Amino acid sequence: MSSMKSKSASHRSAASCIRWFTASLAVMLFLAAGFQSRPAFAADAGGFTLGQPTALNAKAPRNVPSDYVITPDGYFHPSCVNVVAADESVDAHGNIVAANGRVRTMSRCAYPHYAPNGTRLSGDILPRLSAFAAGTDAVINGWVVTGQYLQPRSAPARFLAAKMTVPPGPSVQSGQVLYLFPGLEDNENVVTIVQPVLAWNGFNDNGWTVASWNCCRNGRALHSAPVAVSTGDTIQGRMIGVRCASGSCALWSILSSDVTSGKSTTLNTSSYGQVFDWVFGGVLEVYGVSQCGEFPNATTEDFTNISVQGAGPITQPWQQMLVTNSPACGYSAAGFPNADSPNVRLTY
Repeated sequence: MSSMKSKSASHRSAASCIRWFTASLAVMLFLAAGFQSRPAFAADAGGFTLGQPTALNAKAPRNVPSDYVITPDGYFHPSCVNVVAADESVDAHGNIVAANGRVRTMSRCAYPHYAPNGTRLSGDILPRLSAFAAGTDAVINGWVVTGQYLQPRSAPARFLAAKMTVPPGPSVQSGQVLYLFPGLEDNENVVTIVQPVLAWNGFNDNGWTVASWNCCRNGRALHSAPVAVSTGDTIQGRMIGVRCASGSCALWSILSSDVTSGKSTTLNTSSYGQVFDWVFGGVLEVYGVSQCGEFPNATTEDFTNISVQGAGPITQPWQQMLVTNSPACGYSAAGFPNADSPNVRLTY
């Protein structure tokens, strides 16, 4: 992602925290149950481990260790990329809590993670957009272009939904990873990004999948179970805030659903105290792209029926943010048919 891509959400006693999270988890699971079918993992491909993010390719920055994997938030050691099951939720400390109360403690990752441009990071740090830009080589690792806007700090987003259509796979396949997603961030204190992600080759599959992601509490990237999708399918991403007050929603449900097949996958997570005032209607992020044929075999991707809610409906003109321009493939982002329409078109 994104840019980026912590204040503790609670100062309560330990007993109060447990009661708060248990009640909140029940609300989150209720929301998820309304939208979600059982998640299906992406089909195995070429003997790779099912469901594991894609390993580095030769176009990654040279200082990133060779055993790392690619995520929408940069490069991570595989032990620090964790799947959150449908009946689990991520608490304010980054631990994974099951519906029965069982806790999987997510201690601080023992390894650093790396921004798309190779900058070494550690702990609760999500790289800003400058670290997602391409380096000196004519290879893109990171964000390419996005249609986005900022909300007043006093009126952040509490809900974001968008639809997109799965495009054809790239005509040139070289191990690259492609991501398309809407998302939300805290512009003043970037600790995490909530994002329902459509990925090409995101899980060693040379195909399209959807999964919901959150990063980087304790130096970890967390995601829901990936679901295989097909070219032409309609994908809907929803980010639903729960227990919202004073500009921040304590919890978020991130839903990635294939409307065509009826399959979906959901990540329920704490907001880590973030105020999501940075709205991304559509983002194109890639790893290992050095020619235009390595993008999806289409010239545009449309994010449509975008709905942003705060205390009420939010509508603003979408603004293009071009993060890189090499290789030059005609990148742009714009609202259509008008700048403030609930649709964003990315061109590449």
